[in-house]
Amino acid sequence: MLYSPAALGKHDAKTVDHHRVFITCDSLPFEEVLPRWCEAHGRLEAATNMILGLRYAPARYVENNLLTAVGAAEVLHRGLGIDEKPFPADEFTTMRDAMLDQVPQEHRSRFKRALRNDPTLRDRLHALAARPDQEAIALLMPDVGRWAGRTTRARNDLAHEGRTPNHSIEELIAIVEVTTAVVILNVLHELGLPAEQQRKIVREHPQLRATARAAHERLDVMDAGD
Repeated sequence: MLYSPAALGKHDAKTVDHHRVFITCDSLPFEEVLPRWCEAHGRLEAATNMILGLRYAPARYVENNLLTAVGAAEVLHRGLGIDEKPFPADEFTTMRDAMLDQVPQEHRSRFKRALRNDPTLRDRLHALAARPDQEAIALLMPDVGRWAGRTTRARNDLAHEGRTPNHSIEELIAIVEVTTAVVILNVLHELGLPAEQQRKIVREHPQLRATARAAHERLDVMDAGD
């Protein structure tokens, strides 16, 4: 009523194939999913915005999409409030102080800032993969450890070296798609989507089915370096 819509509907457009949507009122009633979505979106807005951007306005270069997908996973992990410190706070403080005692005074402040009792990216990816239905995750990728390790290495290489010499373009694309799928499954899990429906999505949704196929082709070889 106030302004023209951003996109006009097409009266003769084909109906949406039910395999191409993640959730319908058959799996979660509208009156249940709407308040759940409002609550989850309030907590996870940044992560959902980043994933929606990947789905509907992806960048032309895989490096951009890699940073966006991994960033969404990190933001989601923080938004879920599931951080687990690697060390108990008192033990970490004792270890940090002992190490600082060995550092020259002029370098201590810089060294102290580098010591953080936070989960690593690999820890966060493992934690995210552990939340949705595990059969759905197993359908999506052959080895969670392999995915977490290769994703971490790709992001770190790109962020710290400006390139990803240890990954092919095909593997980077698979990493982006699998990481995106893990974020999506986590959001659906937060909405209360039943386990069987999560598995059905991975088996039947065209995008996730293709993602699973790429994961089994590109992320199925164990590498001791990861």
